[in-house]
Amino acid sequence: MNSLVPKIKLIVRKLTGAAQLEERMNVRLTEIQENITDLSQKIETLVGKVEHEDLVNEVKGLEKKIDVAFSQLSSVQRGLVAESRTSPLPKEEIVDNNPTPTPPLDRLAAETVYASIEEKLRGSSEEIRNRQSGYIKLLENVPSGKSVVDLGCGRGEFLELLSESGIDSLGVDSSALAVAECQEKGFEAKQMDLLDYLSSCEDESLRAVVSFQVLEHLSFPSLIQVLAESFRALMPGGIFLGETPNGANLAVGGSTFWLDHTHVRPLHPELLKHLAEFYGFTNVRVDLVSQPEVPWKLEPDEDKGNSSYAEAIIGLQEYVLSGQDALLVAYRPN
Repeated sequence: MNSLVPKIKLIVRKLTGAAQLEERMNVRLTEIQENITDLSQKIETLVGKVEHEDLVNEVKGLEKKIDVAFSQLSSVQRGLVAESRTSPLPKEEIVDNNPTPTPPLDRLAAETVYASIEEKLRGSSEEIRNRQSGYIKLLENVPSGKSVVDLGCGRGEFLELLSESGIDSLGVDSSALAVAECQEKGFEAKQMDLLDYLSSCEDESLRAVVSFQVLEHLSFPSLIQVLAESFRALMPGGIFLGETPNGANLAVGGSTFWLDHTHVRPLHPELLKHLAEFYGFTNVRVDLVSQPEVPWKLEPDEDKGNSSYAEAIIGLQEYVLSGQDALLVAYRPN
């Protein structure tokens, strides 16, 4: 009996060791399983990221195709609009005096309507060319070697003047119709937000920034950002030209300015001059342009004793009937 005790103890020790080993193995297996689960989750996350990036790339590709199609559609619609203006109605067509309500205008239709308003109020392309032709001289003393950007290039009248003068230029406009028309004329133009474009320009990369009949469409924060970004992007000696309705002209500020529903507020020439100087421009001036044709004008007649009265009226005439537009001219210091 005494000889069995050591054997029993040995067997117990072996069994106890096996149990401890099994316990350690179970713990290790649990750790391995947890690691496998963690790795599986990481793999799923990586796969999801890859699929997401592929999806993003695919969406970007589709967006580019949509932009191209949108530009082509703009050109086609503009052609149809031009054709509809010159083509008479078919004789058999019946005009409905009680048409059904039409849905809200989409973007292209709204741009088409605005283009007609702009042509009616601002004048024909030839008239605008004639008014802007004098601005080319302001670029003669500006260092060459860089491009001129026309912010809000519209139908491309100034781009055409620049091209005729052999000056490299680029037009930027948010209107697909305007950009399509400029491109059809052979000018380089981008459909882009004006501030987005300026922000993308490198420092001192532009010869001139011009913007005609655009500043009055901007909020005040956007207006000062245009001036600040233009100063940064202009090369030393570069020029900023900004034409806007003359807010100091009572006839403009109180009447004709509001014919364009997209105008925000009239801009006084002194405000424009101050803002340009505040952001670092030098040799700043504001020229009053587009002088109206006055059908009548009171002249002082000392013989009739109305000299003081006439001078007062003439002063009022000049205040009310001064230049209809104001041209901001500002230079970045050398």
